Amino acid sequence: MPEANFVVVDVETTGLNPRYHHRIVEVAVVTVSPTGQILDRWETLVNPQRDLGPQAIHGIRAAQILEAPTFGEVVPELAARFHGHVLVAHNLSFDAGFLRHEFDRAGVRLPELFLSGLCTMKLSHDYVFGNARSLAHCCEFLSIPTGVAHSAGDDAQAAAGLLARYLDLDPNRPDWEKHLGSAGSVEWPSFPDRTARRQVHRVDTTDDQPHFLTRIATRMAEFTGADEDEEYLMLLDRAMLDRHLSYTEQQELVGLAAGLGIDRKRCMELHIYYLEQLIAAAWADGVITPDEQAELFLVASVLGVPGRIVESGLAGKPTTAEVVPARATYSYSVAAGDVIVLTGTMTRPREEFAIALQSLGYAVGDNVTKKTSLVIAADPDSLSGKAAKARKNGIPVVGEDFLFTGLGVPRS
Repeated sequence: MPEANFVVVDVETTGLNPRYHHRIVEVAVVTVSPTGQILDRWETLVNPQRDLGPQAIHGIRAAQILEAPTFGEVVPELAARFHGHVLVAHNLSFDAGFLRHEFDRAGVRLPELFLSGLCTMKLSHDYVFGNARSLAHCCEFLSIPTGVAHSAGDDAQAAAGLLARYLDLDPNRPDWEKHLGSAGSVEWPSFPDRTARRQVHRVDTTDDQPHFLTRIATRMAEFTGADEDEEYLMLLDRAMLDRHLSYTEQQELVGLAAGLGIDRKRCMELHIYYLEQLIAAAWADGVITPDEQAELFLVASVLGVPGRIVESGLAGKPTTAEVVPARATYSYSVAAGDVIVLTGTMTRPREEFAIALQSLGYAVGDNVTKKTSLVIAADPDSLSGKAAKARKNGIPVVGEDFLFTGLGVPRS
């Protein structure tokens, strides 16, 4: 049996209690030697297969976890890192409770002796003065560097730094030897075979990313024609309802183009045609306002269309040769009486937004049905059951900001 070490864990979650169906969205493990040396750091985002809860706290966007592994998929990796070592966390009962719940869901029972490890928050009573026991306060008091708060990797690293300082300040404390000595005697169950590491780290999917059109193949073997064009334009129009393309919507457009055999060049032509239709609609009353101009340039940017197309349209000049047969203008809209469903943890209570929508003449539904016209989510890439059902039924899912910019709800 290898020498026992400390494994310092931190988890970010969708809420406070796993009994209320909350899940882990990020987990990190920092391995610390008995002498306080940091040996290794491992972390990954986790797809919770539900909405992400209070995103303002943990700062994780749904687009970041769409390609992340589920917790069940990281169980072999975590089990290998835990086996034979001592669990440590800042507020151990919270992290251990979620680990127990998630491992149980995966059909693996963690040993209770392992889960009853060491808590750097409780230990702080002997090394940190004052009443505050937060990780930030303890680290500040003992001059331990911290990173981004509520990032599992940085918080686990900070807690590992605390543990190392405790070990340095009090090397002969009986707790250390007690836990390290008993780690080898913990009876561990059989775990799934450890697979190749699959990790997804926090990366802003919107920064420095190539435009989604680059993911559409330049050549397609299938024939493309008017029906395919129209299907793509219809999805594009639905996705552009809030003048924003979420990561999920980009993926849908890329997948649809591949399925229809529409290549990148044709997609660009369709984007230009769509923008030209908006310019023509803006000219319908004989004037284009500054707000309309700003919106047209925004649409051009979102679609990857050169701004000169808008500039030519604003000057009343023909923008391009006709690349798409004339059709009815595509315009997905939401009107008074339509059913709107809200999902996710928003900046204000959903009940407050529901009252505001009802006062404007919209109907607000509790669940997504065939009568639903729109789903508004705290995160437009939300993995909530409501958002998933909406996408399955071709119902647009937009972000919270559309309440103000598209539906007329007062911002305060």
